[in-house]
Amino acid sequence: MKTEKERKDGCHPEGAGRPKDLSDSTEEILRYAQDDTRLQAPLTSHLSPLTSLIGAISRRPASGATWPLVSALGAVLACGGRPPSVPESPAGPVAPRIFPLARVLVLETSGPPPPDTSVTLTTGNPRVILLYHGGESITFARLSFEAGAFGDSGRTVQVDVRPRPGIYGLDVTTSLPLRGEAAAVTFEYSRYFSAPARARQIYGSDVAFERVLAVGRILPDNQVELLPSPRPAADNLRAALPAPGGYIVAGPE
Repeated sequence: MKTEKERKDGCHPEGAGRPKDLSDSTEEILRYAQDDTRLQAPLTSHLSPLTSLIGAISRRPASGATWPLVSALGAVLACGGRPPSVPESPAGPVAPRIFPLARVLVLETSGPPPPDTSVTLTTGNPRVILLYHGGESITFARLSFEAGAFGDSGRTVQVDVRPRPGIYGLDVTTSLPLRGEAAAVTFEYSRYFSAPARARQIYGSDVAFERVLAVGRILPDNQVELLPSPRPAADNLRAALPAPGGYIVAGPE
């Protein structure tokens, strides 16, 4: 196996031995092209090495070395000639959208419902509350609170969480108001995902329905606000908690 230095020397024109199947004229054209691309770099930095090399060859007299040279272009490009591709940036979460509650499709769960939970926290310390499906160690949702979620440090706050039966949803109440977006809820539905029949009729498959899901905040007058909901992992939906209240996983009808 070649060492790192040997690999680098193999890609450097001055560190490698002269190829056995190239004639003197071919080697001369390669050297001329390398010198030419170095001289032209300030003016043609936007051109690929292949473009610069072909341009250099076109300015040299034609010879029988042209075809051996073309066969050597693969080695030139293999040594870093093509710039790496830039991955596409992931799409950001969409803006909040408000729908009538009757016009959204709520994600159902086929698993046992989690029990109600009541936790006493001390403000100024980060805390995570995990909710598990009843009698199992499978996560239903998690509530995370940053250190500044309730303002001043050293105070006692009670957080009550009541999951909604049959769906991915819950109601949160706190004895102190939340501040900013320092609290969040993450629903995890990998095991007990259950799309309603209406969703399959509209979207055609569970996969298509899953793509439009978001965490929704229940509003007065039977409305729901679908919040920006990034996916921290597969089969996870996360959203900031702007205030205590009811939250569900749903998609537009």
